[in-house]
Amino acid sequence: MRGASKKPYRRFRARGSGQRSVADGLSALAAMNRTAAERAMRGGAVPARPRVVRPAPPRRPDRGRPARSRAGAAPRAGVATKRRWWSLSGIGVAGWTWRIALLLVAAVLAWGVLGYLALRCAAGEAIARFSDAARAALADPGGGLLGTPANILVVGIDSGEGRSGPARADTIMVMRTDPDAGHIRYLSIPRDLRVDLPGHGFQKINAAYAFNGQAGIIKAVSRGELGIPINHIMLIDFRGLGKLVDSLGGIDVTNPTRLVNCPYAGGRTVSFPRGHIHLNGARALEFSRVRKCDSDFERARRQQIVVAALKGKVLSFSALPMAPWRGARVVRALGTDLGAIDLAKLGWLQARLQHDPNKDEMVLAGRPENIGGQSFVILKPDQAERQLAQFVRR
Repeated sequence: MRGASKKPYRRFRARGSGQRSVADGLSALAAMNRTAAERAMRGGAVPARPRVVRPAPPRRPDRGRPARSRAGAAPRAGVATKRRWWSLSGIGVAGWTWRIALLLVAAVLAWGVLGYLALRCAAGEAIARFSDAARAALADPGGGLLGTPANILVVGIDSGEGRSGPARADTIMVMRTDPDAGHIRYLSIPRDLRVDLPGHGFQKINAAYAFNGQAGIIKAVSRGELGIPINHIMLIDFRGLGKLVDSLGGIDVTNPTRLVNCPYAGGRTVSFPRGHIHLNGARALEFSRVRKCDSDFERARRQQIVVAALKGKVLSFSALPMAPWRGARVVRALGTDLGAIDLAKLGWLQARLQHDPNKDEMVLAGRPENIGGQSFVILKPDQAERQLAQFVRR
């Protein structure tokens, strides 16, 4: 362009590629300005000045901080937001379902483990009271409790209330679990039943415990006229029965006959109305042992009622959450050969097997007789044989 003065400027040589790009851009811009000025002088159109787009500065990376969107701004499409595992927001019905199911499974597992540990501890105490001689006298059932019928001897020991001399078996009952038939049965044996004890002659069957302990009472029931094979045994001292009942909050029974002013140990009398009654520990013990108002057979039936009430209290649906711990209280009052696993199986059978009091509860038939100034119960062979056949029926 004629007459135009050239502006002096200092040219800097770029050391890096980035700086050379800036210098080249400035040179191109100066050339465009000169071209525009020449066209303006010639009356031509001036081309639009291109817009220079500057690159955005790089964003600083977030270090451990979650990205925060502006208030009220919707999340960008195609961008997935990661939710914390413990967050409950937006999990939906399926998410709630499997979380609740997982909590229930964990609670049941914890309940089972803690309950088993309590039962195992109690079973250890109960097994420690069981003698090796008694274990040798037991018959092999040939299988487990859940698949094989078993006879369990339940013996109540009278060792208190001013008794002098060795303890005697005050309650003798055989409980038969029969998974094949789907029933559980009870056979009470009168404690005054006259039997022949080797080395001691004819005695009351309850004296077998006084002479030879746990093994003696097992042999007295499994041999001779009765001949009931015993696979397991449970012994309970009546001194602990009252505490056991009280620990369960008492029991409810239905008394079939009214008892009025019946003589009891210690020179006292006890009475019980007919019908539904609630018993604490002391009253349950009196209800189980009183017999002066009626016969030993009625007493045996009352003992079966108490056993059924204890079972119902431990295994009731309302008491299910505490069943293992209540069962442990019962086991602590026993002496038995059954371990924790077998006791759990027995509890399952008690809850599942049917029981008809009219058909599944029996008292061994006999007649009272006085021999040599002592009162005995003499077995009625024919009737007793039919009872035993019904007791072991399949």
